Amino acid sequence: MKRLFSLSLFVGCMVFAQFASAQTIAWFNPAKVLNNSKEGKKVLAKQKALQDQFEAERKRAEKPLEAEKDAIETEWKNLQSNANVLNEKEKARRFEAIKTKYDAWMEKVKKGQADLVKRQQDMAKEFQNVAEPFSKKLKAVAEGLAKSKGYAFIIAHDPTNPQVLLFAKPEMEITTALIAALDAGR
Repeated sequence: MKRLFSLSLFVGCMVFAQFASAQTIAWFNPAKVLNNSKEGKKVLAKQKALQDQFEAERKRAEKPLEAEKDAIETEWKNLQSNANVLNEKEKARRFEAIKTKYDAWMEKVKKGQADLVKRQQDMAKEFQNVAEPFSKKLKAVAEGLAKSKGYAFIIAHDPTNPQVLLFAKPEMEITTALIAALDAGR
């Protein structure tokens, strides 16, 4: 399966390369655009604020659970240290009381974890909602730049971490022009 995928990817690239040889292809570094454009910085700031809010909520939710766990552990240690002076009936009663508290605490932990997973999913949607207008604007600006400069294709490419495009001529990079166009509101 992997070989078939590799072969189809190679054939696709060869077809694309033959077609693209007569076309002008430009590329930009998406990380640089995000980190250096005014709009990108706003997106990053909003996403950081969302992340910070999530972390604060998580810590607020964990704090009472930690205190409750500590109280249960203290009660357990007290039972163990006093076990020699308690009769069997009293030991069993205290053990059951601790077990009941522990079981209730575990249910709270499970609910807290489920709430946390839901909040993470909600936050991922919020991240997407924050980034989507930027992505649409970037696409429109890139399209305008492509039309004005005669580019047939503009490819997102990070030279330090190539994913699809393994090499790109540095002189075909338009990151700076794209940032300038974004910042100018074109």
